Amino acid sequence: MQMPDAINILGYSGSHISLIFETLTRLEFPGKVCIVMHDDTRYFDVPFETGLPYSVIKQSDLNSIPAGAFFFCSNNPANKTFLFSFFARKWKMKESAFASIVHPSSVIASTVKHKQGLYVEPLSVISAYASVGFGVSINRHCSVGHHNVLHDYCSIYPGSHLAGDVEVGRAATIGPGTTVFSGVAIGENTIVGGGSVVTKDLPANVLAFGSPCRVQKQLTPDREQSTIL
Repeated sequence: MQMPDAINILGYSGSHISLIFETLTRLEFPGKVCIVMHDDTRYFDVPFETGLPYSVIKQSDLNSIPAGAFFFCSNNPANKTFLFSFFARKWKMKESAFASIVHPSSVIASTVKHKQGLYVEPLSVISAYASVGFGVSINRHCSVGHHNVLHDYCSIYPGSHLAGDVEVGRAATIGPGTTVFSGVAIGENTIVGGGSVVTKDLPANVLAFGSPCRVQKQLTPDREQSTIL
């Protein structure tokens, strides 16, 4: 996967950005990194260390779109959709302007099709003929089964296992340590709590968890992501 000469990281989460820099280091990324922070963001809420050179700038200090590709500094689907909407309006940005970053210890089958903005953390696998949308996050030690369909902005948290023919809706969240059985469809904006075992389809805009996983609460479509994860 070819890397751009420069990467502009949109938003700021100290814990998440440390993971991005670790992956870039392992990829021996030779280019420039710029952290583009929203004006209201608290600077470096979680400390991190990196040997890669980087700069930090407030978005209001940029008069034009910076050179290079873009990348989300968040796993949270609500944050990712907000960031893209905000900067797309500001700079007329398109999805094609984003980079995809995959840790070298992870494996993506040659038949996988994916859009830009994909982030795959260490020791994860995306199996044959999976389809992955824009801005998808796959955390460490995850298994995405064959013929899975992961729609835009969804996030798969650490240690989750999706069997074959699973569909995860737009901006849905699969909590850590979750198992999703074959053929299951999870609706858009739905949150599956950590440690769940999902044996049946889940509708859109719900909070669900348990073993077996059951709907616990209805969510509004514009809700903020839950902290239950």
